[in-house]
Amino acid sequence: MSSIDTTQRFFRPPDVARVRRNQHRIQMQRLLIVARNVLFVAGVVLAAMWAYRHTQSDARFAVRSIEVTGAVHTPRSAIDAITQRYVGLNLFKIDIARVQHDLGSLAWIQRIAIEKKLPDTLRINVVERTPVAIVRDHDGYLDYVDGNGVVLTELSPSIGDDDLPLIVNDGAPALAGKIPAEAGAPSASELARTVRFVRDLKAADAALYSRVAEVRPVAPRGFAVFDRDLATTIYLNAEDAAAKWRNLYAVVQGEKLGKSSIEYADLRFADRIVIKPIHPIATAATQQQLTTTAEITN
Repeated sequence: MSSIDTTQRFFRPPDVARVRRNQHRIQMQRLLIVARNVLFVAGVVLAAMWAYRHTQSDARFAVRSIEVTGAVHTPRSAIDAITQRYVGLNLFKIDIARVQHDLGSLAWIQRIAIEKKLPDTLRINVVERTPVAIVRDHDGYLDYVDGNGVVLTELSPSIGDDDLPLIVNDGAPALAGKIPAEAGAPSASELARTVRFVRDLKAADAALYSRVAEVRPVAPRGFAVFDRDLATTIYLNAEDAAAKWRNLYAVVQGEKLGKSSIEYADLRFADRIVIKPIHPIATAATQQQLTTTAEITN
């Protein structure tokens, strides 16, 4: 049988000193790699610090130009009064959120996007609010109001009204089927409720919205709307206004009721449409026919 050679030459390196030198060399190489990485990171940090201090103090990055787009109804003088505070400031030191907050205080401005353009320009894009109605304030002036109830500015020929509906006082009495133009301002809560109604009507049915000349809140949840096409006041609730309004037009067309022939129409009932004509019915047969058509199951 062969025997296994267990002499020390199989377990001990022939040159221990050389092995130790190799280990020492490997350790030094690792230390050099670590030191090199540390120096590289330190160099990057120092370069970044130098660049930061340079950009924060270099006069070349002082804001010299402010470009504003999207502002149609917001007075440029009002915008300039705010943006001029930032002229001369370092572009990198300007707080975007602060600029947006300052410009957001202007009534017409809804949203703002801001971009810094090197080396010295601030670009501002404005999205303005859209008026959905006109409201009479407590001083008697007519103001534009948007879909969130924000009062924008006083009615102006330069802006126009685009046939916007007029929101009037919830306590104003109707005269001859029409909401009076001299009615006062609605309360804050009723204004908010009426603005939501007008905004939602515009989104749901733009054609019906275009027919609204005036609208008055009626407690607890109704509205009195003056229809410019029918020249009459229509009483309705917000939740089913569009559908019942369309039903009313179907009845008007079917009965051949013309403009200014209806004193008012009441659509607040669950199961019928009530129409009061301006002129009395001539015969009993016609009276019976009108009564039948005035009470229509929805």
